[in-house]
Amino acid sequence: MLQNELTGAARWAVPLLLFAGIFTLGIIVRSALFRALGRWSKTTTTHVDDFILTATRWPSYLWIAITAAIVALHTVDLPGEEFDIAARRTLEVLLVLSITVGVSRFLGDVVGYRRPDGPGETALASTGLLRTVVRVATCIVGLMVILGTLGISIAPLLGALGVGGLAAGLALQPTLSNLFAGFQIAVTRQVRPGNRVRLASGEEGYVADISWRTTTLRTPNNHLVIIPNSKFADSIVTNYNLPDPAVNMVVTVSVAYESDTRRVEAILNDEAKKLVAESQFLVDDVAPVVRFQAFGDSGVQFTLIFRVPDFDSQYQIWNELYHRIFERLRRENIEIPFPTRTVYWRGDALPRA
Repeated sequence: MLQNELTGAARWAVPLLLFAGIFTLGIIVRSALFRALGRWSKTTTTHVDDFILTATRWPSYLWIAITAAIVALHTVDLPGEEFDIAARRTLEVLLVLSITVGVSRFLGDVVGYRRPDGPGETALASTGLLRTVVRVATCIVGLMVILGTLGISIAPLLGALGVGGLAAGLALQPTLSNLFAGFQIAVTRQVRPGNRVRLASGEEGYVADISWRTTTLRTPNNHLVIIPNSKFADSIVTNYNLPDPAVNMVVTVSVAYESDTRRVEAILNDEAKKLVAESQFLVDDVAPVVRFQAFGDSGVQFTLIFRVPDFDSQYQIWNELYHRIFERLRRENIEIPFPTRTVYWRGDALPRA
């Protein structure tokens, strides 16, 4: 009996040593290959190679183990055909599972990648909804392949899912409404993460994410406004980043009626050109515009129009611009009027007691 046990142990020694040797060699080759590919990917302009390396980094360990196991199994006679089939199906399932995980990670990174097309733009809307949909769809396909590998027919399962999906659709109508509305928002790309938007109901902020149920806005005060996708899709939305992130900045200046309007216009135009030449927050290839706008209640009003590269840049201009205009008008002895109103009182028109 002891001799039989030793014979059985020796029978498994060769496959185990072969598995350990191939696995160790595979780990060494994998490490060297990934280091070389990592250095090479840093020299390329595309990010696809980075996504492939990230997606295959951990599944590659399982691929090495599966390869070593397949080679080792060919060197030993398994006890029974059923055991042989079970071992090979297990390896096939692990292979499909590892490929599914890698593909899911790769597609999720591709969808989530934000490549700038221009100032403030992205080539693809990076949203939690799209990443989730892509990864779930990949996992479902992988699960169907695994079931087919195990010899399980998926036709009855698809039929049951169809009937169950109809019942779930009726029960989860509000949730599904938000889901499809969020998918529509993400796919149409009229609103993208990072864009500054204003809703007709008054909410304003930057789009932080578009998830399966809600769209999240980050306000300028660094608060989060969470809006159901169905309400966001039905609302009138102003997107300050599309079609071009550059916006016009409008400034109104009022001077006294006694002022020489043409002289005031020349002074404002001079200060505007100086500011454009010196400030990095203004588009220098678009000349500023100064216009005599209106006759106000307490003075005449002028409008200055600048082009800023994006919506936030105008806040960098307000302080410097008002300082310059105020100091220049004081040096030129041009009065900036206080809000006043002239009231005429006709005593004869008052009713008598």
